[in-house]
Amino acid sequence: MMRPMMVLSLENLPKRKRGEVVFKFESFCESGYPTRFTGLSFRENIGTLLGFGTAELTGAHGEAKFWSFQLELNRHPPTFVKLVIVEEDVKKSSCRQCHFCRFIGWGEHLICNKRFHFVLPRKETAIHASRLFIEMHNQNQHLMHGVVHLNGFGHLLSINGFSGGSEFVSGHQLLDFWDRICLALCVRKISLSDNAKKDNMYLRLLYGVAYGKTWFNQWGYGFARPNYAVTYEMYSQSIGTLKSFPLQLLVPQLACQSREIPFIVAKYQAISSQRLVTLGELFKFMLEFKSRLPCNSLAPMDYSGIISENTSRWSAKRVEMAARVIVEALKRSELRWVTRQEVRDTARAYIGDTGLLDFVLKSLGNHVVGNYIVRRMVNPVTKVLEYCLEDLSSVLPPNVNGNNGRMRVRLQMTRVQVIRDLSHLYRQIFGESGQGLLHANETLSVVPVAARMVMDTKHFVKDYHSQGVEQKIMEVAYHDYVNLNCTIRVKVGAKDSTTKQLPSFENIIISKSATVGELKLEVQRCFREIYLGLNNFMVESIVGFEGLDSYLVYDSINLKSSVIIQGSIEQTDINSILEGSNDIVVKCACGARDEDGERLICCDICEVWQHTRCVGVSDTDEVPHVFLCNRCENDIVSLDPINF
Repeated sequence: MMRPMMVLSLENLPKRKRGEVVFKFESFCESGYPTRFTGLSFRENIGTLLGFGTAELTGAHGEAKFWSFQLELNRHPPTFVKLVIVEEDVKKSSCRQCHFCRFIGWGEHLICNKRFHFVLPRKETAIHASRLFIEMHNQNQHLMHGVVHLNGFGHLLSINGFSGGSEFVSGHQLLDFWDRICLALCVRKISLSDNAKKDNMYLRLLYGVAYGKTWFNQWGYGFARPNYAVTYEMYSQSIGTLKSFPLQLLVPQLACQSREIPFIVAKYQAISSQRLVTLGELFKFMLEFKSRLPCNSLAPMDYSGIISENTSRWSAKRVEMAARVIVEALKRSELRWVTRQEVRDTARAYIGDTGLLDFVLKSLGNHVVGNYIVRRMVNPVTKVLEYCLEDLSSVLPPNVNGNNGRMRVRLQMTRVQVIRDLSHLYRQIFGESGQGLLHANETLSVVPVAARMVMDTKHFVKDYHSQGVEQKIMEVAYHDYVNLNCTIRVKVGAKDSTTKQLPSFENIIISKSATVGELKLEVQRCFREIYLGLNNFMVESIVGFEGLDSYLVYDSINLKSSVIIQGSIEQTDINSILEGSNDIVVKCACGARDEDGERLICCDICEVWQHTRCVGVSDTDEVPHVFLCNRCENDIVSLDPINF
């Protein structure tokens, strides 16, 4: 599939100008900042926002122009990011149709005249690159990339926080930022394909097990449409199965392939004040426990974890023995700071292998060995590495004795260690080896099946139109004006064929003294302005209204009802003005009957499309040049042989 791309030159893009307005990132597009957006639609409010930006330049062929906004993340030290808003002229674009609309189920929407890209380029893109590439498929190119069509429907294409390479802004901050923009500008609906990952764990599965919903649900995104024909009921049931699956059934089986699993579960069971019974309870506790731990990486870790993961040429027993020898050497220093060379020389009397000593000294710093924390630091005066022991009992509160394992384990935990444990559980349960092991057990086989359905659910949507629009309608309902909710029914050419789906309703504000004829002209102007295929749209009549054009709207039309206005356009291919064309037939064994964004393959005989995964072609394999579906292949096999 061809990847739609725009390339805009940044060669003449100036650096931040003296006196240029700088907006605060954390409050950008909050109520009243940079202004109060009073429009009832995205097309009205986007123009207001662009008035506050710095107009930069246009594309080489006039297909796009863009504005930039300087956003301050921090004052000390000064940290800035640049928001670039690109206005794309769809008529001049190399790719008029939006396949994201098709994948999410908006293929019957009319193509809009414009779409707006909201881009937070990476620092290196904004400074070092000579061109800005707006490529819809490239998920890692920018910190954030969203696109909104002029009718208010849009897509969040990518978010890249710290895990995605961001230096200064987190994924949460980016989602908050995007959410404020969408709410302020009165977008209708925003879709996304959830491929978010953290430490190589898919968040739609991790958060689904822990909280019963996707990570994006924190911002109001909910199930939109199925991938691989997985319905909402199937998705919801799968989430419930994983979330409530008993640990006592799962852990013994997983222990066959990883001896660490029982120890990890027992460790967090010891820390928790409540008994962790299900997989969902364990994952939720680990995520919340991690969030409560300090970000400081100097918190001590249990050295036994390093020993168990030892990948050096020495056995775990020898590494442990060397660690204890070093601790005994530090004990003799009476808890004072000792140089690395002194510790090494003392330990050499017992450990002759200097390579082993160097390995342990390198990995031992800031870890717990027995009842002591081994501290390590560079002396600020001598610039020499030094070690010291800290008695663990001095760290514990006075009322906690040595038998209180829960407090002791808490003091030995860090965020890094929790992530490592969580990642290990995730891999063992949902990785290929774990899936194969669980599939072989009749009781546990529901886990990989449910996990597959959760992973196959990627399309989520947030409906913004219900938030705040009604309040704005009340605010603009002045005494001399009325607001009407209007849409159109389009006839195409002489055949009177109409579009299957009515365009979204638009709020039309007119004077109380306006006539029906004036209403028709305003609706005609509005829909021509929004949609590419309606440039010659001519209004003919109002559905259900038999009066004259000279009648007053206020007296003749029910202002509380929705108004449908019928009109026509010149003869054209109806599919050419829709976001999704109906030129392919999808009929997959999984039950899918529409494109869902997953990779498809076409039978060379019947020309019916199916998912590559469903016909046995791995996602990592190339699509074969010649492909026959099972039905056509069986038909060929059943043919009578030809006798010459």
